[in-house]
Amino acid sequence: MKHLCIVTHLLASNLPRNSKRPRRDSLSSMNALNSLGILDDRLKGAAREILWGSILTLAFLVGTRAAAAAPAWEAPPSHQKQGQFWRYHWYERGLTNANPAYEGRFRVNAPEISLHPTFGHRVEPRENGMMLIKAEEDLFLLTAAEFYCEAWGGHPGTANKRITVNGRSTYPLPRVGTEDGHCTYFYPAVLLKITDLVNGYDAVQFALDQGTTFWGHMLVDNAAIRVALTNGHPDLVKLGLAEFAATVQAEPLAGKEGFALKLDCPPEAAQIAGVDFQGWYYGYDENGNLQRQDWHGYTKHRIPVATLGVVTSAPFALAWETRMLPAQRDLAVRAALRFKADTNLVFLTAATSGLAIAPRSGVEVTLFAPHDLPGHFWSRAKQLKTCHLDLDLDPARIEKAELNIVTWTGGPGNVKEYFKLNGVHYPVAEGARHELVYSRLPVNPQTLKRGLNRIELLSDTEHHGIEVIYPGPLLVVRYRANGP
Repeated sequence: MKHLCIVTHLLASNLPRNSKRPRRDSLSSMNALNSLGILDDRLKGAAREILWGSILTLAFLVGTRAAAAAPAWEAPPSHQKQGQFWRYHWYERGLTNANPAYEGRFRVNAPEISLHPTFGHRVEPRENGMMLIKAEEDLFLLTAAEFYCEAWGGHPGTANKRITVNGRSTYPLPRVGTEDGHCTYFYPAVLLKITDLVNGYDAVQFALDQGTTFWGHMLVDNAAIRVALTNGHPDLVKLGLAEFAATVQAEPLAGKEGFALKLDCPPEAAQIAGVDFQGWYYGYDENGNLQRQDWHGYTKHRIPVATLGVVTSAPFALAWETRMLPAQRDLAVRAALRFKADTNLVFLTAATSGLAIAPRSGVEVTLFAPHDLPGHFWSRAKQLKTCHLDLDLDPARIEKAELNIVTWTGGPGNVKEYFKLNGVHYPVAEGARHELVYSRLPVNPQTLKRGLNRIELLSDTEHHGIEVIYPGPLLVVRYRANGP
């Protein structure tokens, strides 16, 4: 534990928020922890990010040793040794669901806004940040409970986001960059004490502080309490699922880089409505939790996005191509199964681990992140925002390049080419629906150059504008390793 604290302190004190150094991130550049877990403090850039994820995993394992039997949805593969049934209880908006509202979206405000001379008379400050979630469960038949939501992090600078459950315990929501002035969207999975719940309507009160922004504010698009059911739960018995078990088989893809995934399940598979395959690997942080190595993907309108793929019919199989991922070890896969009789009932398989992407002969894949990401990567009213990708290789060696980015679509106004890389427009935030969009777009290597590659964001709308969600855009490059 002493060494864990030392390593955590070193990482927290040295992990750069907006480093001015070029950001070329590759697992091959990562130094290792020694057998005692002591970190070389000279590690820079992506190596720290990779190790940060490892340390969080280690901290998770240490912190949950006393409750090793309690399942956790976001636990690393080493902690997911057996399958688990979960049930979602979603927040439903509207007076008929005991959730009156003055505005179309669930909003949370800092106290100061109630008497703000400019904003205090708008409709948004009338929202009280309280939600009631109907979760009729026999609490004696649960082994774990979590609060999950899809949330816009709010105006950059908003601080101390938190929830209180039934007036009993207060839980902080994870910091993902909003407090530091970034545009964020995140999906917290907050472990709850079962004694905080009731068999009925659970009251979840949100709160936050104004921090350094003009208006402390956030949005919650969807929220749920999800609970882990005991083995042999009466509801599982009724559905004929008391003995249900399933695993994911992973075999190398024939003639391609990647894995052939297939669900191995019993005859009860006829009851399965869909299978969401999920991967644990090092790659783009599309879910905004500041970890590149984790279970990738998220939900939008409660539907899985950016996972390995969803299959809705037998034999529940798909191909996971890894051609644009760096060589790495310790990959894992799992699947979330939903059932026709109750789509809020989910079986999460055990993690299938021990997978790897072997080093390629003469080819490498590298991730390039901006070295000068603006703090408020948000354009409106003709405010141009820029940053740069520093490529330290000859573009002639590039076989394939992809732009990964998450945006919030507040609208470009009259600007047609609102997002450009080296003068080339990429449609990463179409429309003005005020929603999250994840884009993974091909980039012509001929438009790239060695050295600084300029990214520009511009919107002329007087309203919300376009946000680039933290940690910002990422260029994934596959290139021939031999050469200057």
